[in-house]
Amino acid sequence: MRAVAFTAGAVGSTQEGPPRTAVRLRGRHHVLTAVRTALTEASEHHGTALAVRGDSGSGKSTLLRWAGGTAADAGGQVLRVTGRPRGGASAYSALRSLMAPLLSAPEALPPAVRSVLPDALRHHADTGDETPVCSALWQTLSAVARRRPVLVAVDDWQRLDPSSLRALAFLAHRLDGTRILLLAASDGQEPFPLTECGVAELSLASLGEEAARHVLSDHHPRLAAGARAAVLAAAEGNPLALVSLPTALTPDQREGRAPLPDPLLPGAALERRLGRRFRVLPAGTRALLAALALMDDAEPRDIAWLADALGHGLDALGPAEDAGLVSSDRVPRFVREVHRCLAHATAPTAVQRRVHHVWAELGLARVGGGRPGDSAAGPDGGGVARLEALGHAAVTEQRWTTAIRAFRQAGDLSPAPVERTRLHTAAASAAVCGGRPSLALALTQEPAVHPDPATARALRAVRASTLFDTAFHAEDSFRDLSGALDAGPVVGADVRDWAAFQLATLSSLTHRPAPARAALGALPASVGATDPLRMAVTARLNPVARAREIREGLSAAVDRALRRSGGGPRELTWLADAAWRVDDVALSGRLLAAALRQSTPGDKRHLPHCWELQAELMTADGRWGELRDLVPRRLAESGAEGLGRHVIALKSQLLLVCAYQGRREEVRELTEEVRRWARAHGSAHHARLAEYAALLLAQGGDAARTGGRKMPGGAAWPAGADPCLDTVTRQAHAVLVRGALLRDDHEAARAHQLRAQRDGLARFSGETLLLVRHGRALLAAYTDEPDAAELFDLAEEAATASARPFDRALLALDHGMWLRRRRHPSVARTRLRTAYEAFDRLGATPWQDRARTELRAIGAPPPGTARSAADAGTTLSAHERRVVLLAASGLSNREIGDRLRVSPRTVASHLYKVFPRLGISSRRELQDALLSGGDQL
Repeated sequence: MRAVAFTAGAVGSTQEGPPRTAVRLRGRHHVLTAVRTALTEASEHHGTALAVRGDSGSGKSTLLRWAGGTAADAGGQVLRVTGRPRGGASAYSALRSLMAPLLSAPEALPPAVRSVLPDALRHHADTGDETPVCSALWQTLSAVARRRPVLVAVDDWQRLDPSSLRALAFLAHRLDGTRILLLAASDGQEPFPLTECGVAELSLASLGEEAARHVLSDHHPRLAAGARAAVLAAAEGNPLALVSLPTALTPDQREGRAPLPDPLLPGAALERRLGRRFRVLPAGTRALLAALALMDDAEPRDIAWLADALGHGLDALGPAEDAGLVSSDRVPRFVREVHRCLAHATAPTAVQRRVHHVWAELGLARVGGGRPGDSAAGPDGGGVARLEALGHAAVTEQRWTTAIRAFRQAGDLSPAPVERTRLHTAAASAAVCGGRPSLALALTQEPAVHPDPATARALRAVRASTLFDTAFHAEDSFRDLSGALDAGPVVGADVRDWAAFQLATLSSLTHRPAPARAALGALPASVGATDPLRMAVTARLNPVARAREIREGLSAAVDRALRRSGGGPRELTWLADAAWRVDDVALSGRLLAAALRQSTPGDKRHLPHCWELQAELMTADGRWGELRDLVPRRLAESGAEGLGRHVIALKSQLLLVCAYQGRREEVRELTEEVRRWARAHGSAHHARLAEYAALLLAQGGDAARTGGRKMPGGAAWPAGADPCLDTVTRQAHAVLVRGALLRDDHEAARAHQLRAQRDGLARFSGETLLLVRHGRALLAAYTDEPDAAELFDLAEEAATASARPFDRALLALDHGMWLRRRRHPSVARTRLRTAYEAFDRLGATPWQDRARTELRAIGAPPPGTARSAADAGTTLSAHERRVVLLAASGLSNREIGDRLRVSPRTVASHLYKVFPRLGISSRRELQDALLSGGDQL
């Protein structure tokens, strides 16, 4: 007998599941395969016992229904057993329900065994002997199985009466040689009786992220991004939770127009299946669980304080732990996130109010805003006041999750619409700081009823700041953000400093200085030059003209922020952005790493900008493989909050990398998407990035195919592009000059070069010094100026200070090409090999191909091909090898032919075929290639 137990964390849906299943079994092909195999083997006299254990709603009942339908369709006998509460079940009550269908159908049982089990049950009632009952069960089912296969489907084995459970265990030990499949399922933690006999277990995890998204989309396709992310996080891959949680949301909540419940409501189906497990708990346990549902970062002392404040001891959690609802770690935690939802939703209203007040008192004690017991409990003004006090204290401590919850609960308890609007606006401001823009928008959707001035200012700032990231449009954002920077107090957290940074960012996106000037003018006069926000705004306004001022401020501010712990993640992000704007790549990377290290789960406002900055740094550093791995993860996280502007920023960096690497299909798709977004939202920056990508692709790809002939260098760049405001024009300077020269448009190339020199780009940074000198050398080379060699040498000198490997490699390529045309092959070979190796490391295949073509044009193999040429030499025939050795010794084709008694044309034919296999292009390279393989001539 073979017995297999399944521990099912979740069973989802699959296309193989039949239409009769309520929740299709996605992603559980191995479970279905195991059950199918067991059904097949049972029909062939290989009886098997299968046990499925999973959470409620995991899909195990669906699996039982599917197995029953499959067995019935195949002509098998299906016997279903459903457990009942053990306290109210008589001995063998489950066994009697199992036999009822057989006894009621005369044709189901042979006459000889029809009365065996009823007689055994009567005998047990008189004597209490279980052995005859177990034997009678096996005898009866075996007789049925001789006629057709039998599936015994047991749901909730942990609820069976002990006598029936022992009889089924007796049966499971004797299935070999029968056509019986015992398929038992449970959503509890009790082991199946067969486990003590060495039954193998197969543990199944919850649905994966992809499968969970499919199940949610199947049943609720129109959920807003924020609601979808919240449901996925709460469901944790449980199919019933994925289906049930959205049903408890209102239409406005489902579409993102109203805030979601906190915690989420479980929905009717989930509460029906799991709610009873909470409602049967003692009152003290339920109260403590409801309080635990509000705690995100509880400490042991917090739990002890809550239990004492609610009038219960910590022992009250014992029944919940026994029921498998909370863990027994150092700090009690819910086993599943849906348990948090159910603990709060199933608590009586009076308990919820009491718990909210006690939670507020604990929060005030933790953040230092008051002492427990300062006011009476309840939904009255005192309770609202304590919750609001907790919200303000949490804002001071930057505990954004606590602030959001406190302000929201205070607003929900406030009967006056004006107060409710004020408190919900305060919660929205905390949500902005906590990096939850969809919640902030939902909290500010409710029409304000004559808000006071402070609430109106906060409302404008919250909506302007949130819409800048979620529904960006250049003109609308300029108007909204400028109007949000009014002076005066605001309710909740003050988000106007981040709105000022966003306004400065708008200058970079539109290439207009007006937004950054407005942001700089809105900063208080008391803010000094070394303030992180002032430096970030100044760097966005005109980094070239104010580079010295910004760098001096950075040197002082960075020391304070890093060494003296004077800055939080937000300030470090601003400093990292300012360093990036003045081309200090190393400092920007250090500051960015510090900002990410200091981030906490409840403080995520700066993270989307950090991810955007991180992608830009990776593009500049040549860490393109890391970028391609990073972007999909960051896109998913930004998309979950509806951060469309950050999504397109990440895709723009991916577009540049694809253009550098010559990935034409990806470039076409991404270019169209970025251009379409730029046109729709008024972003000149993203439109310019798309043009730069097209220019890179044209020069890289076409250059590799034209063998050095003149080619289109890309479309003409806008004449009014200002490299001081336009970072793309500044970054693309050498490529722009190169493209104009390849189009034979010397005037455009000269205009680009003169503009860069006039604006002082050569003095701005090591990166721009390289670009300006590279452009000047290219112009001199294409116009045959006598000082071209000196200009290229100056550019090579500047390359040592540049942190951008692609720019250095492109200079080496252009320098090597010019040297080859000037007939300096040995010097050209060094430059071209440097370019080839750099492009190889970057994965810039088109540019690497171009370097390879140039190397072969001077008879030099690309780096790394000598060994492969030697290896290829071992595959030559004996005759080919003699020809190659004689050619390498310096003999002509005629002399070789005379020695080998073949024609000179035959010798030439052999060499023509051998050269590509050796990785060379001329006779001059033969000796080196053969020597590298150990051949002595």
